[in-house]
Amino acid sequence: MIFQSLTISNLFSYHGENRFDLAPPTPATGNIVVITGRNGYGKTSFLNSVKLLFGGVTEQLKGGVQRGSSLREKDFVLGIDTVSRSWWGILNHKARLHGETRCSVSAVLIDKQGEETKVRRSWDLRNDNFKDRLDVSAPRVPALSGDDAKEHLSRLLPLDYIPFFFFDAEEVGYLAEANRNQIIEKMEQLLDIRPVDNMKEYLDDIRREWSRDALDSKTKEDLLKAEHQYEELQLSASNLKQEQDRVEGLIEEVEDEIRQLRRNVQLLRGTGTIENSSRLQAEKQKEEERLAEALSDLSAAFEHDAFLRINPQLAKEAMMVAEGCATSRNNATSELLASLKKPLNDVFITPPYPNNRLMDSQVRFYQTRISKLLDARDIECDQGSVFHMETGRAKKLAALLATCQPGHRPGDTLREHLERAQKADKARAKADNELQNVRDLSEEDKIRLERLQHDLDQKESDLLEQRDHARNIDHKLAIARREIGPLEKQIESLRDKAKYSAVVRARLSLLKQMRDLLDAYKKKLKEEMRGELENAFNKHIKALLDSNALVHSARVDESFQLSYRDAVDNRIAMSSLSAGMKQLAATALLWALKDASGSDLPVIIDTPLGRIDRNHQDNLLTRYYPHASQQVILLPTDSELDERKSRLLAPHIYRTFHLNNPSGEETSFELIEPTPEAAHG
Repeated sequence: MIFQSLTISNLFSYHGENRFDLAPPTPATGNIVVITGRNGYGKTSFLNSVKLLFGGVTEQLKGGVQRGSSLREKDFVLGIDTVSRSWWGILNHKARLHGETRCSVSAVLIDKQGEETKVRRSWDLRNDNFKDRLDVSAPRVPALSGDDAKEHLSRLLPLDYIPFFFFDAEEVGYLAEANRNQIIEKMEQLLDIRPVDNMKEYLDDIRREWSRDALDSKTKEDLLKAEHQYEELQLSASNLKQEQDRVEGLIEEVEDEIRQLRRNVQLLRGTGTIENSSRLQAEKQKEEERLAEALSDLSAAFEHDAFLRINPQLAKEAMMVAEGCATSRNNATSELLASLKKPLNDVFITPPYPNNRLMDSQVRFYQTRISKLLDARDIECDQGSVFHMETGRAKKLAALLATCQPGHRPGDTLREHLERAQKADKARAKADNELQNVRDLSEEDKIRLERLQHDLDQKESDLLEQRDHARNIDHKLAIARREIGPLEKQIESLRDKAKYSAVVRARLSLLKQMRDLLDAYKKKLKEEMRGELENAFNKHIKALLDSNALVHSARVDESFQLSYRDAVDNRIAMSSLSAGMKQLAATALLWALKDASGSDLPVIIDTPLGRIDRNHQDNLLTRYYPHASQQVILLPTDSELDERKSRLLAPHIYRTFHLNNPSGEETSFELIEPTPEAAHG
């Protein structure tokens, strides 16, 4: 399938009706259409118009307007009605000023048999109406609109295919690490694997329906309720997973921006510029406070048990003596006899009394006698001992000394206080030294660095917020998954209560066999497609990265997750790949997916050379774009496709358009006829 023509009316930067004739000449002399122009002249508007035509208002399009927040379809189409008016909507601004309310995009598509299909998506924005109208005219079918037209269009180009065929080359780097569930699902759809899962889901729906029909009314009611709750939880988990993927993407973008800002700050520092004095002064004061705190902790330690912590051998010997006192038999006997004296003496003076009560003199006689008897039984402390302490105090002392034994590394706390003090003192000295150099800075450098630092602080704050948001999503997702597990068991338990008839059992058995067969078929299909994709991926990545020594090969596992290997087959961390290398790897993946899927859809690429170095740009121009599809539409800037690069691509170009839009509100174009030299390559 190729574009014969594309017409954009009052959409984005295109005012009025603008028809691009994209049909290749007969006989065909190339496969590439070049639509070139400066930034802001209408290339992205062309790409987004095509995306709108085939997919309507997608999350990807909305994200391009207001990244990091939820934008409604109504706001995307009509615009955001705020004081700043940050988004004017899809209607061309000049058309809006002239009171026009209609806009559209349409295409004439030609299939392999040469038959035409016409597709038109239009909007009439009167009375704040933001809903589109889709019309399709196809061979051998009546005119289609609404849901019928969407269904027919999805067969021509499924929504999940759009990111793989219409894209900005600078933004496809994420595909190089295409290990997110949403991307893998789209890849499976493109490789005709996803329909197997759709069939399995259909069989599961039939099984649930037949199972419910075999249940009694009470169990059926409970099952319906549980299944409804399960579907709600699954939907909530799915939405959270989508939000998780979106936030992870945002975090990666912010991290990239932070790395770039830090590099810029480092460059300025390299030329003698440093942060402004107020921030350095604050850093110096903070380090002085940390130094004072560490010294205070060190001083407090020496007021208590520091002498024991720095003499663990002395503490060990003292603990042995204290333990000896605590466990001494003589000491224990002496303390026991001493503890008996008062209770025995109190026997004579504590009620109840005998009938013939003793006189006071008799009481004193017996009390004295008992005390002497106990004293006579007392045992002297160990002879020769130079240290004596009662058992209770000895035990407490031994416990205290135990914490200062060599095995417990008692000096670590002191060393930690000392290291903190040294570190804070070193950082304070560094800040003070940088403050001394501030006088040498130019005012221009100070202003530039302050601006960079402000941007960096803002991005780091944004990153913290996104990470907090990601943790919150993870928490909610974990709760949903915890609730799903028991609910699945409850549903299975309710289904097990069913008393199936012989017919129902036979049907369910057949469904299970069919599902098992689909599982086996999907496994085999995935293995075959995985092998084809990996072979094509390695072939193309070597063609595009022929001068790169880091990436030697790529792997595609059974789950379609990607990994990269060096020359000795060690795995390469994704973080070590540059943005340009990721862009080239993603391009190789798109090329491989096109080969493995056998798709003949056209390819539209904005900023086709992106952040790629010269040698790799030449590889794209001579090895990829001439073979990417039977129709490739490139949207480069003037600087991207200079005279030298144009000569490399010229033999494969059959049409060139040059965009103009000096006012920013009205894109126009002119058809550039090829020169005789270009026509003959």
